[in-house]
Amino acid sequence: MIYTIRDKMKKPNIILTGFMATGKTTVGKLLAEELGYAFVDTDELIEARSGHSVAEIFRMKGEAAFRDMEADLAREMADKQGMVISTGGRMMLDPDNAAALSESGRVFCLVATPEEIMQRVVQDTDHHRPLLEVPNPIERIVELLQQRENGYGRFPQMETSDRIPEEVTKILTGLFQANPDLRVPITSSSARYEFIVGGGILPFVTQLGGIFGPVAVITDSQVGPLYARSLGGIDTVIEVPAGGQHKTLDTVENVYARLLAASFDRSGTIVALGGAVISELAGFVAATYMRGVDCIQCPTSLLSMVDTSIGGKAGVDLPEGQNLIGAFKQPKAVIADVATLQSLPSREFASGMAEIIKHSLIADTDLLDQIEKGHWKHETNAPMPSLSDLQALVAQAIQVKVHIVQEDPFDEGPRQVLNLGHTFAHAIEQVSGNSVRHGEAVAIGLVAAANLSAHLDYCSAALQGRIESVVADAGLPVRIPAAVAPGRLMEAMGRDKKKTGGRIRFVLLRDIGDVFITDEVTETDVLKTMEELAG
Repeated sequence: MIYTIRDKMKKPNIILTGFMATGKTTVGKLLAEELGYAFVDTDELIEARSGHSVAEIFRMKGEAAFRDMEADLAREMADKQGMVISTGGRMMLDPDNAAALSESGRVFCLVATPEEIMQRVVQDTDHHRPLLEVPNPIERIVELLQQRENGYGRFPQMETSDRIPEEVTKILTGLFQANPDLRVPITSSSARYEFIVGGGILPFVTQLGGIFGPVAVITDSQVGPLYARSLGGIDTVIEVPAGGQHKTLDTVENVYARLLAASFDRSGTIVALGGAVISELAGFVAATYMRGVDCIQCPTSLLSMVDTSIGGKAGVDLPEGQNLIGAFKQPKAVIADVATLQSLPSREFASGMAEIIKHSLIADTDLLDQIEKGHWKHETNAPMPSLSDLQALVAQAIQVKVHIVQEDPFDEGPRQVLNLGHTFAHAIEQVSGNSVRHGEAVAIGLVAAANLSAHLDYCSAALQGRIESVVADAGLPVRIPAAVAPGRLMEAMGRDKKKTGGRIRFVLLRDIGDVFITDEVTETDVLKTMEELAG
């Protein structure tokens, strides 16, 4: 495997938080037994080490002293692994404690109704509850739950009312054991972050991204209704119309206005939840709003997972061309939940495969061989690959781009090979009025780049044929649409942002893993390729 998993995450901890009497200790012990983990109840450990009960510590030393003990314990537990940690009711409401323990594993918040909590408190004679020593304890429970709602809301919720502890344990075990996260570190001169690939991890975005301030999700009208509610700890959700035609300055201005209306400031984090369009648009907003705020990329399409969410390129389109207004905005993290790919239409999934094929051509890896073996071939009514297979595919595909981006974070040289097929692709998208999906345009562009390379004797006709076959097998187009006139394509290429010194630049191939950039291509050569590939 060419992806990596951080050593400290081999046996990630499970941290249980929530109000008193929601079942943290009981469920925690069962979880630890089920997983073969050690179990720690933070209140009980503090009591054992100090020789006093929590109530006595409060009375003798004050609450501040107890909170300091919790903070010390949080830092200590963050350096351990293979543990189920049941925390005191307020421990994870402290941002520093939450940050330390979230880094060590997954946090789940157990919740119950006030009535259920009251009933359990009455039945539990082993624990002293000083906070409920009031004339109307259930009213106090409701009040405290309301005060802590935002804090607990930062974590995935697990309802324990009307469920026996064994049932809660079974559900949490299933959530925890499914598809452990794969983590690919990304380091450049300007940033260091992780690309995290997992299945069913959207509810953990704020934890995985280390977010404990205000959060604004920017998504679109298709993705938002599906997934925005599954993210925990979200303050604001901004939906924009779906489609590449809305990746404009007008849309950005509207988003700015809605962020201001929500009193969103520089302490906040923007989460880009969606496909390639949202990835670039939200990244641009994060780069420019109040001169820059933190951004987490949460790609939900294959295309955005393996391409647009990596490397920090952000931008919007003008009528004259794509991404003519843009910036570099490295994310705080990229969190890719491959479970979202299972709801993609087959055509949308195929579009993402175009970028994976591109990566396989750029780098001399076994990725192209794997694609050709048939596992990723497009077949009508074929079942969606498993989450594990999707994780492995995404993790391997992104390694190509990660390596190049780390070498050239600001697109000043080597990174430009990632534009393989894109000079043709962007022109096709523009002339077609975005009726051709980006991935489909890239697929045609890859075939065109191979055709042009063969015409100019850079590569063999056999390689050209191999590339065309791989693209077609993935369910992608290999011909330029009949409605897209060659003359208009040439005009669009002339406005391409990659043009330098009045000359159009192309990325061409000599072989798999041997691509190069050139501006020594004549208009006659390009038109010949267009004519041969005309639909």
